[in-house]
Amino acid sequence: MGRAVFVLTAALVCVAGCPSPRGAAPVDRREALERVNANLGCIREPVHCTGWVTFRFRDDQGRMRSFDLNEARLLYRPPQSLLLDVRSSLAGTVAQFGSNDDEYWLWIDVPDFRKLWRGSWQKIGARGERALPILPNELFDALMLRPLPESLEGGQLPLLRVDGEDHRLIFVRLSPGGQPLGWREVRLQPQPPYQPVEIIDRMSDGEVVMHAQLSGYAGIGREGPLTARRYVVHWPRHDAEMRLDLLGAKSRPDLPEDVFDSPAGWQGEWEDIDAAPQGSAIP
Repeated sequence: MGRAVFVLTAALVCVAGCPSPRGAAPVDRREALERVNANLGCIREPVHCTGWVTFRFRDDQGRMRSFDLNEARLLYRPPQSLLLDVRSSLAGTVAQFGSNDDEYWLWIDVPDFRKLWRGSWQKIGARGERALPILPNELFDALMLRPLPESLEGGQLPLLRVDGEDHRLIFVRLSPGGQPLGWREVRLQPQPPYQPVEIIDRMSDGEVVMHAQLSGYAGIGREGPLTARRYVVHWPRHDAEMRLDLLGAKSRPDLPEDVFDSPAGWQGEWEDIDAAPQGSAIP
């Protein structure tokens, strides 16, 4: 249902043009969802962003790994092709999160740590992608590169809660038996352009799984869709943090088709998130 609503909204946007950020604040959950998703639906061509990134996480040995203030390159092609490169001025790309329509991956290549994680979208959630320092679904959500859904697990419709200047959508996750599994809060700007500025995912006991802050919305090109320019994201379970500051964003319809191909010829440790035990050879 949520995907159908997004597709219909995006189709209307393509006919009518991108929505104006002006006007009154949304009055109900449906209007809030449609404003956010209509803006995202305006991204019809690949996007190329550059900036700076700081990325930290604790590996499976308990050691903190840090990439402080590195150059960043972000490429995105709807609906879920993404490359986020962490670049060193001396060594080139030292870490990359990537995905295409079929699979996602994360690799890190520094002198004392070389590892590739890889999994398929078809099996996401069925195995152990929690082993990843950054979960692919949560990264897309944190970067606001996927539409807000009509509901999360269990089909409970979200609530738009307005408390003065605090406007937020509350999504509750339910088990098949109707028990709460957790909830997500999406805080919206109370003034134009009414886009998300904070996303908090919690477990049923209130434990924070992901906390993302977004700011500095600007258009892609002169009048293109709006995207945030600053992201601060925390994944407390992995002591993981990403700070991404984008200096510019532009459409790139000329990107080669193979730019989002999964990595080949990896030499080093790797983990198949779907099934294979750690250390197996890439087929």
